[in-house]
Amino acid sequence: MNSFIPLGEALDSNAGRFLCWPVYDREVAEERLSQLKDLNIDSVALGGPHGVLGYPILGKGHVGVVIRATYEGMEVALKCRRTDSDRATMDNEARLLMKANEAGVGPEIYAHSKDFIIMEKFEGPYFGEWVSENIEERDEIRKNVSAIIGIARKLDAARIDHGELTKIRRHYIVTEDGPRVIDFESASLGRTPQNLTCTVQSMFLQTRFAKVLAQAYPTPDRDELLMALRRYKVAPNEENYKGVLRAINLSA
Repeated sequence: MNSFIPLGEALDSNAGRFLCWPVYDREVAEERLSQLKDLNIDSVALGGPHGVLGYPILGKGHVGVVIRATYEGMEVALKCRRTDSDRATMDNEARLLMKANEAGVGPEIYAHSKDFIIMEKFEGPYFGEWVSENIEERDEIRKNVSAIIGIARKLDAARIDHGELTKIRRHYIVTEDGPRVIDFESASLGRTPQNLTCTVQSMFLQTRFAKVLAQAYPTPDRDELLMALRRYKVAPNEENYKGVLRAINLSA
């Protein structure tokens, strides 16, 4: 595991380059460092499942990169706005994450500024990797599938469209407490939520991951599932939600 670098030394470290990435500018970096001081970030570090420029970090997206940091005595995930992002601030993503927290999902957000979001850091593998590594654990897989479907339903009920759940393998981390959804940079309150339909399609309908999951989880009847999803899409009420659960072999 990579060591934490005190914030005062961050700009001269490999971890510090991700505070102002991909186009590094010393003046911009120093202004961002000032934001982190105001946010009470103590230190930053490399480490994580994604490689960028040969360095391991927690995550990389179109809007930001995520690195490890310490905040008020605990290790957190620090999302840093990319210098080439088409968004001027992290305010909207922070607002959506707060709303997700109100619905009981997503990483807890602790603080944010123009260029950063400080949030809970989850420990565990991505759901897709976890399934591949635990393909014989059918009861556990069923339990986590059920939990993920429940999270998608909560997002729909909160009117938050995550926007990336067609790629379910990499948007859930399986922690000791169960799966947790991550990465709200594509989320929106202005679209019709499609979290449940996207999640179910990603799990069970013509995806590479669906073929893996089928080794451990009973394959739903395609026509029955499509009909249940259509009904839910038209009227995402509790009755139609239960219809989707029945179609994917989960008790309602």
